[in-house]
Amino acid sequence: MGSCKQQKKDGGTRYLVLSPEVAEIMAGLGLTPQIVGLTEECTYPAEFASIPKVGKFGLIRKESVFQLEPDIIFTSGLEQDALSAELRKLDYEVISIHPRSLEDMYAGIINIGEVTNTTKRAEQMVAELKAAVAKTQGKAKDMMKPRVYIEINRDPLMSASSDSFVGQVIKAAGGENIFETLERDYARVKPEDVILGAPDIIICYSQDSITNIVNRKGWQNIPAIKNGTIYQESGIDPDLIQRAGPRVVKGIERLHSLFKAWEQNQGE
Repeated sequence: MGSCKQQKKDGGTRYLVLSPEVAEIMAGLGLTPQIVGLTEECTYPAEFASIPKVGKFGLIRKESVFQLEPDIIFTSGLEQDALSAELRKLDYEVISIHPRSLEDMYAGIINIGEVTNTTKRAEQMVAELKAAVAKTQGKAKDMMKPRVYIEINRDPLMSASSDSFVGQVIKAAGGENIFETLERDYARVKPEDVILGAPDIIICYSQDSITNIVNRKGWQNIPAIKNGTIYQESGIDPDLIQRAGPRVVKGIERLHSLFKAWEQNQGE
């Protein structure tokens, strides 16, 4: 998960953060004043608006990186793997944090705390997150579990496996993912497999996606479409369930409330 090298304690370490979830964790640890650059996707918290941006998550302007003269660069995985390797060759200290599960997220927070000399705050954050997740899991333990389809991409059609971070969030909230296993954590799926999965709830990321979903050929008898239990950004902010950071507890709680409302409607 990266180095745990200790940095100077004079508050002068300059951090360049290329991962939105890592940026949110660092803000929660009180490190925003030391962040000298972010990607355009780093939109929360609001104070990030005044911090220089070095490009998009998958398209970083290297000249901007050089100009900011960071001491440590935080990256993610996936399309940033090659960038991380390139930056290390240029003698930058690069810490890659790429949580694939809730446990990975907790470990990542501790790692960030060790690197930034905020270990105690990081440990407190992890303890609070674990307690909040456990509380929702406790409430979800005995409830009916809705079958859930989450559409993370429309063209091509993609969803999340139960082993993925998003899949674990759905489970913690009390849902049952219709795609228990996929070839990767996030992978293409077939429309007919969604139909066979008969989801009670569908989660997507835009109103346009809802319009598209309800008009798909052969999908009209899917329970979620028949009952109108399709949710997008106005019902659940995707950042709350996709980003492995402190706000994920709000995402789990929000999903749980949607699942609970579905359960209550089953008796009608």
